[in-house]
Amino acid sequence: MGCYGVAANLAVPLQQRYGALPVLLRAQAVAMVIVVPFGTVGLFHSTWSWDGALAMLPLGLLGTGLAFAAAATLVGRVGAARGSVAIYFVPVVAVVLGVIVLGEQVAPLALAGTGLLLVGAWLTSRREVRP
Repeated sequence: MGCYGVAANLAVPLQQRYGALPVLLRAQAVAMVIVVPFGTVGLFHSTWSWDGALAMLPLGLLGTGLAFAAAATLVGRVGAARGSVAIYFVPVVAVVLGVIVLGEQVAPLALAGTGLLLVGAWLTSRREVRP
């Protein structure tokens, strides 16, 4: 999770100069070059499934693509420190969805952690008051 801070700081000047989508397209191209050799090795030990392939489309386009485009746009507009606050809410959403969708019980430590995340997000996203 530490790479989010590095990525946000790299993305801000690039996104402000070129826009979110061109920056993300180039980042995905680099990632593809890195991952393709590993995928090629795994290809020989896997089977094709239309159901699996079709299930990946909404996950990739909406769950990942749209989220990364929104995050890159956000950090470009408000800066890396304030824009990366959005990542703090992932565990909070996971706890809430676990309760609502799966009927999970929430441990007191999870509630304390959620509170700590929200306080951290608030502290990080405040505007600086300059004298």
